[in-house]
Amino acid sequence: MRLIHHITTKVLTLTGLIAMLALPMFAVGQVVVKMGDYAGCSNTEIGIPIGVENFEDVAAITLYIKVNTDQVEFVGVENINEVFLSGDFFGEINLQSQVITLTWFSMTPVILDDGIMCSIRVLLKGDFVNLNFQNECEIGRSDLSVIDNVEYQNGTLVALNSMEVDPVTQSLIEGSKATISVIGLPGQVTCQWQVGQGEDWINLTETSPYSGTQTPQLDIQPVSAGMTNYFYRCLLTSNSCSEGSLSSELLVTPNGVDGWNGNIESTALLVYPNPVAGLLNCTVNADLPSAEWVVVTIAGTKVLYQQLGDLTSGQELLLNTADLNQGIYIIKLMSRGKLVAVQKFLRN
Repeated sequence: MRLIHHITTKVLTLTGLIAMLALPMFAVGQVVVKMGDYAGCSNTEIGIPIGVENFEDVAAITLYIKVNTDQVEFVGVENINEVFLSGDFFGEINLQSQVITLTWFSMTPVILDDGIMCSIRVLLKGDFVNLNFQNECEIGRSDLSVIDNVEYQNGTLVALNSMEVDPVTQSLIEGSKATISVIGLPGQVTCQWQVGQGEDWINLTETSPYSGTQTPQLDIQPVSAGMTNYFYRCLLTSNSCSEGSLSSELLVTPNGVDGWNGNIESTALLVYPNPVAGLLNCTVNADLPSAEWVVVTIAGTKVLYQQLGDLTSGQELLLNTADLNQGIYIIKLMSRGKLVAVQKFLRN
């Protein structure tokens, strides 16, 4: 019986080894092809890396990347990983379908657990473009089988000078804290906050009242009355070029204004319809002597200034927006030189 048991054990062990040898000798991890979020200067060529994970026994690649050719122009393929030099990389764009096609094939399959496969070089012509892998993409093995369930991670490309800040404008009391942030900043971009003085932009340093001057978030504490109507932006650098973000305006009200508690209320001025294409109705909900208002774009450009005289609560005003370009605008209502209300409206 012991001899039979010994023979049976050997047979089972040998059967298991044969089964293991029959298995494909490549990793079973999730195969990934990925781009990411990148930024660069407008009208500048930028390289977008394409990364891969768990490439084992890969012998053929076909990638289709959808773009908006009004925003970006395909230049070529570069920085090809040395493991792919056994074959040929081809890259082209179909202007009609607006799809970049990348192909590679080799009789020598490659292994790349985690790394950059290549980069696509593009010319950024607009403000923003999505880089989306299409469903027809395929990764093939040396036995001509197609790998199933590949994870494709899309990318984006944004012009540095179109990056938004939050808030676009803020109204604060003297002595309080202001915070301004760049929205959606890609990780490879560096920051330098600046303050606008006339037509010049001056770099800020880590001295009171400023902190975070080289980070995505700028803190100003305390704000002073002299900072009212100051504009701030972030000088952004990526791929050896620099451009300024959109700007943020700071409005500061001094303490001790007669007859007013220092609070800036949007309810002191109601606007409708919003969005608007023609006349914007504006209702004043407070008695405001020596009133005036100014309208600025989201980037801080003044498009209207008007003295309104003495206003009474409930008074209706009309603002003609017919000559304004489409976009977001800000109304700042003042009384005796002090800001009392801020409202935004969308011109469509």
